[in-house]
Amino acid sequence: MPTYRESYVFYIATPDPAVFWSGHGPLLLPADDVVPSPVLIAGAGELVDIPALEQLINGKAQRLEVTLSGVNDTTVALAAEEAATVPGSAVWIGRIEFDDTWQVVAVEWEWTGEARGLTISSQSSGGQRVRTLTLTVVAGDPSRRRPALAYFTDADQRYDFPDDDAFSNVASINVGTTRRFGPS
Repeated sequence: MPTYRESYVFYIATPDPAVFWSGHGPLLLPADDVVPSPVLIAGAGELVDIPALEQLINGKAQRLEVTLSGVNDTTVALAAEEAATVPGSAVWIGRIEFDDTWQVVAVEWEWTGEARGLTISSQSSGGQRVRTLTLTVVAGDPSRRRPALAYFTDADQRYDFPDDDAFSNVASINVGTTRRFGPS
């Protein structure tokens, strides 16, 4: 029966890049296309929530909120200091595969986006303080300033150019219909 030994790694391209993984303790991450040189990264705590990652191909922008809970005081202090540099930074999320001795075999970068913000929260749970970091990341163009896609219809063309009848025959074209284009 196969065992799956994997975890997630996050790379935030701030001026002083923030790299952490979803486990506990330090981890040596090898160099690759995203990480320029081997780096010892900190464990951020328990990964509470990471939504399904989708690749954006002609779709709507995806917004993720990645939540890490149980982070230590040092991580919270670093996050508080660097929170202002996070918005607008590129973010990569990857999956780390481990071998039977928990050594890094490979890192596969599965998703990339742009950071929108980092929030820190703290609440009491059973008499103990639980600290949580939430990283908000978007993929694609999250602004709503772009118009909806237009189609090659006569109405769309006449909206922009009222006396242009270049698309006047589009409605009569169906599957299996052949039209001769060009001069008669």
